[in-house]
Amino acid sequence: MTEHRSNRPIFQSLLLAITALTTCLTTYEHLSAAAGPMTPQELQAFGKQIQQTAYSQDAAKFRALFDWKTFINRVLGDYEQNPAVKQALQPVRQQLETAYTENNQGIDSEILAEVGSGADYRFLAMRKENNEFKVIFRFLRPDWTLNYQALIIEKQASGELKIVDIDSLSTGELISQSLQRLYLPEIYKAHLDVKDKLSQEETSRIISQKKRYDFLTADTEKTDPFQNYSQLPNQYKNDKTVLLFLAQNTIETENDKKYQSVLGAYRKYHPQDPASELLSVDYFTMTKQYKLAIDSLDRLTAAIKTTDPYLYSVRAGVLIEMGDTSLAGKYAGKASELEPDLLQPYLHLINLSVMQGQFDATIKYLEILNNKFGFAYEDLDLSDLENFDKFTASPQFKQWQAVKKVAAQPKQGSVN
Repeated sequence: MTEHRSNRPIFQSLLLAITALTTCLTTYEHLSAAAGPMTPQELQAFGKQIQQTAYSQDAAKFRALFDWKTFINRVLGDYEQNPAVKQALQPVRQQLETAYTENNQGIDSEILAEVGSGADYRFLAMRKENNEFKVIFRFLRPDWTLNYQALIIEKQASGELKIVDIDSLSTGELISQSLQRLYLPEIYKAHLDVKDKLSQEETSRIISQKKRYDFLTADTEKTDPFQNYSQLPNQYKNDKTVLLFLAQNTIETENDKKYQSVLGAYRKYHPQDPASELLSVDYFTMTKQYKLAIDSLDRLTAAIKTTDPYLYSVRAGVLIEMGDTSLAGKYAGKASELEPDLLQPYLHLINLSVMQGQFDATIKYLEILNNKFGFAYEDLDLSDLENFDKFTASPQFKQWQAVKKVAAQPKQGSVN
């Protein structure tokens, strides 16, 4: 009896342990079954959810779409393999955790602020690349500044989908990489603080990264970036961000020959990457090199791997400048057909209809512009268009103005 009683607590503990283990295994199996592989249907639904939440301007719900812990690990994880560096980086990690896991400003706040100010944030497509699931968004600001974002999505053990990083296609780098660069001075200092505990490889890497940081943050008014470029470590001479930095400098200094040279290098080392094409469409249009702008639009369309009606509209604008109004009309019409809520194609269609003397169509598009987007004829300046005087003298315009005048008059018996 004594022996039996003395063993009873052990037996009970064993039973409790087995019960707990069984519960854990059951829970794990349940979570694993709930999670499973990510399906295209789930990814598409999540892309639509991101768009709807952004437009709802619900900051808490939008913030909850992100997995901030994983995001921060993507920023610092490569540096934290060395325990000494990891310890030295704790202040940086705390800064990031405060910024992104509490209610401070972060990526989510920036996106919501842009959308709240009139930016179009539209889910276009989904895909799997390099074993990562992505949803592709068009980010179009009211001033027509265009960017695309590939939001990287992971499935949690709970089965929920979360955003873990964003690839900003106009900058050629992930948001996590941009933050690495932003925090590089602190990261560099953390390495210096434990320099006696670094391997030769770690020392070489952080010194090279600091040289790249210094290059990208140099005052181009005081130094020649092309001269500084020659001093960069070889592994960064064909880096996307470095080449885009040089391209921006050539635009600012209006050096077309150097721009073409940098662009050639970018396309050579980063074929089918959209960043240089996003920059080039604007650059070549601005410099009236319209054929090259069209070529860049072709490459951009191929790079984003999906149909974006806005690019049809951009193409229509370039074709108008080239004088090909017939083809421009087809692209503008296709853009408005595919995405009826897109403003810019209607502006092209109004301009084209006036230029082509199709005044019935002009009135139709002006009505759409007013009813759908709230812009009145008086908000536009069409006076520089060919045939504008003919339009304002046309029977269609006079009848339209007369109808508008009658509609604007107060009805008999109405109380003012």
